[in-house]
Amino acid sequence: MVDDLLSRHNFRGMTREQTVAILGEPDKTEYFRDWDMVYWLGPERGFMSIDSEWLVFQLDGQQKVTDYKIVRD
Repeated sequence: MVDDLLSRHNFRGMTREQTVAILGEPDKTEYFRDWDMVYWLGPERGFMSIDSEWLVFQLDGQQKVTDYKIVRD
């Protein structure tokens, strides 16, 4: 599901408001404090689901997405 989302949307350059319009408000979490917006995706995909997967976003001073990726905790 997230792979389909990322193939349909290039978030780089989008504003925070545009990103939230697509994904909803980010999760409130203590994980990944170096990132500006964090979304919990669920248990990691694969045979041994030990960790969770998260979609994280970095914003610039104008609140535009400069980077995003899927990470695991």
